[in-house]
Amino acid sequence: MPATTRSAQRRVLERLWILGSVAYGGLRIFIADHTVRRYGVNIFAFAVVELGTSFAYGLATARVVGALVDRHRDALARWVPIALASFIAPEAFIVVTGHRMPRAVYLVVATIVVVMGSVATWSLVRKVRDERQHVEEPHKVKGTHVR
Repeated sequence: MPATTRSAQRRVLERLWILGSVAYGGLRIFIADHTVRRYGVNIFAFAVVELGTSFAYGLATARVVGALVDRHRDALARWVPIALASFIAPEAFIVVTGHRMPRAVYLVVATIVVVMGSVATWSLVRKVRDERQHVEEPHKVKGTHVR
Protein backbone atom coordinates (compact mmCIF):
# COMPACT_ATOMS: atom_id res chain seq x y z
CA MET A 1 0.00 0.00 0.00
CA PRO A 2 1.43 3.43 -0.91
CA ALA A 3 2.58 5.61 1.97
CA THR A 4 0.09 8.36 1.04
CA THR A 5 -2.83 5.92 1.25
CA ARG A 6 -1.54 4.58 4.58
CA SER A 7 -1.14 8.16 5.83
CA ALA A 8 -4.70 9.05 4.78
CA GLN A 9 -6.02 5.91 6.48
CA ARG A 10 -4.09 6.78 9.61
CA ARG A 11 -5.65 10.28 9.70
CA VAL A 12 -9.16 8.84 9.34
CA LEU A 13 -8.52 6.29 12.08
CA GLU A 14 -7.03 9.02 14.29
CA ARG A 15 -10.14 11.17 13.89
CA LEU A 16 -12.45 8.23 14.58
CA TRP A 17 -10.42 7.35 17.67
CA ILE A 18 -10.67 10.95 18.95
CA LEU A 19 -14.43 10.95 18.30
CA GLY A 20 -14.79 7.67 20.17
CA SER A 21 -12.74 9.00 23.08
CA VAL A 22 -14.88 12.13 23.34
CA ALA A 23 -18.11 10.07 23.10
CA TYR A 24 -16.83 7.83 25.90
CA GLY A 25 -16.06 11.01 27.87
CA GLY A 26 -19.69 12.05 27.44
CA LEU A 27 -20.80 8.73 28.90
CA ARG A 28 -18.43 9.23 31.84
CA ILE A 29 -19.91 12.68 32.48
CA PHE A 30 -23.38 11.15 32.59
CA ILE A 31 -22.20 8.50 35.05
CA ALA A 32 -20.38 11.05 37.21
CA ASP A 33 -23.50 13.22 37.29
CA HIS A 34 -25.42 10.30 38.75
CA THR A 35 -22.76 9.11 41.18
CA VAL A 36 -20.10 11.52 42.48
CA ARG A 37 -22.01 14.76 42.10
CA ARG A 38 -23.59 14.12 45.49
CA TYR A 39 -20.12 14.33 47.04
CA GLY A 40 -19.51 17.89 45.91
CA VAL A 41 -17.92 17.21 42.54
CA ASN A 42 -18.87 20.13 40.28
CA ILE A 43 -20.23 18.25 37.28
CA PHE A 44 -19.78 21.20 34.91
CA ALA A 45 -16.12 21.59 35.85
CA PHE A 46 -15.73 17.81 35.58
CA ALA A 47 -17.30 17.95 32.10
CA VAL A 48 -14.74 20.54 31.00
CA VAL A 49 -11.90 18.41 32.34
CA GLU A 50 -13.34 15.19 30.91
CA LEU A 51 -14.09 16.51 27.42
CA GLY A 52 -10.81 18.40 27.18
CA THR A 53 -8.79 15.41 28.28
CA SER A 54 -10.85 13.01 26.15
CA PHE A 55 -9.83 14.93 23.05
CA ALA A 56 -6.21 15.13 24.22
CA TYR A 57 -6.20 11.43 25.16
CA GLY A 58 -7.63 10.37 21.82
CA LEU A 59 -5.11 12.43 19.88
CA ALA A 60 -2.15 11.51 22.08
CA THR A 61 -2.82 7.76 22.09
CA ALA A 62 -3.30 7.76 18.32
CA ARG A 63 0.02 9.56 17.94
CA VAL A 64 1.70 7.17 20.40
CA VAL A 65 0.60 4.23 18.25
CA GLY A 66 1.92 5.96 15.13
CA ALA A 67 5.22 6.81 16.83
CA LEU A 68 5.67 3.23 18.01
CA VAL A 69 4.82 1.78 14.60
CA ASP A 70 7.15 4.20 12.85
CA ARG A 71 9.79 3.89 15.60
CA HIS A 72 9.93 7.66 16.15
CA ARG A 73 11.28 8.06 19.66
CA ASP A 74 11.07 11.87 19.66
CA ALA A 75 7.35 11.77 18.85
CA LEU A 76 6.86 9.05 21.45
CA ALA A 77 8.57 11.16 24.11
CA ARG A 78 6.30 14.08 23.20
CA TRP A 79 2.97 12.19 23.18
CA VAL A 80 3.30 9.66 26.04
CA PRO A 81 3.22 12.29 28.83
CA ILE A 82 0.14 13.90 27.25
CA ALA A 83 -1.58 10.52 27.01
CA LEU A 84 -0.77 9.67 30.63
CA ALA A 85 -1.80 13.07 32.02
CA SER A 86 -5.05 13.14 30.07
CA PHE A 87 -5.79 9.58 31.16
CA ILE A 88 -5.46 10.30 34.88
CA ALA A 89 -6.79 13.89 35.05
CA PRO A 90 -10.55 13.16 35.27
CA GLU A 91 -10.12 10.65 38.09
CA ALA A 92 -7.71 12.96 39.87
CA PHE A 93 -10.30 15.74 39.57
CA ILE A 94 -12.90 13.55 41.27
CA VAL A 95 -10.53 12.53 44.06
CA VAL A 96 -9.36 16.09 44.70
CA THR A 97 -12.74 17.84 44.53
CA GLY A 98 -14.98 15.24 46.13
CA HIS A 99 -15.92 15.72 49.79
CA ARG A 100 -16.52 13.03 52.37
CA MET A 101 -16.68 10.30 49.76
CA PRO A 102 -17.02 6.75 51.06
CA ARG A 103 -14.01 4.47 50.69
CA ALA A 104 -15.95 2.54 48.07
CA VAL A 105 -15.84 5.58 45.75
CA TYR A 106 -12.06 5.75 46.04
CA LEU A 107 -11.87 2.01 45.42
CA VAL A 108 -14.04 2.33 42.32
CA VAL A 109 -11.95 5.23 41.00
CA ALA A 110 -8.72 3.28 41.60
CA THR A 111 -10.25 0.20 39.94
CA ILE A 112 -11.27 2.27 36.92
CA VAL A 113 -7.72 3.60 36.59
CA VAL A 114 -6.16 0.13 36.86
CA VAL A 115 -8.65 -1.69 34.62
CA MET A 116 -8.87 1.00 31.94
CA GLY A 117 -5.10 1.50 32.05
CA SER A 118 -4.61 -2.22 31.53
CA VAL A 119 -7.13 -2.31 28.68
CA ALA A 120 -5.49 0.73 27.07
CA THR A 121 -2.04 -0.84 27.34
CA TRP A 122 -3.22 -4.17 25.91
CA SER A 123 -5.02 -2.37 23.08
CA LEU A 124 -1.95 -0.24 22.35
CA VAL A 125 0.34 -3.27 22.16
CA ARG A 126 -2.11 -5.08 19.88
CA LYS A 127 -2.54 -2.10 17.54
CA VAL A 128 1.19 -1.52 17.27
CA ARG A 129 1.89 -5.20 16.63
CA ASP A 130 -0.82 -5.42 13.96
CA GLU A 131 0.22 -2.19 12.25
CA ARG A 132 3.91 -3.09 12.28
CA GLN A 133 3.10 -6.44 10.75
CA HIS A 134 1.00 -4.72 8.08
CA VAL A 135 3.74 -2.16 7.34
CA GLU A 136 6.67 -4.59 7.39
CA GLU A 137 4.95 -7.49 5.61
CA PRO A 138 2.33 -5.99 3.26
CA HIS A 139 2.69 -8.88 0.79
CA LYS A 140 1.76 -11.55 3.32
CA VAL A 141 -1.83 -12.57 3.80
CA LYS A 142 -2.74 -14.09 7.13
CA GLY A 143 -2.43 -17.85 6.95
CA THR A 144 -0.34 -17.90 3.75
CA HIS A 145 3.32 -17.65 2.95
CA VAL A 146 4.66 -15.93 -0.15
CA ARG A 147 8.27 -16.40 -1.29
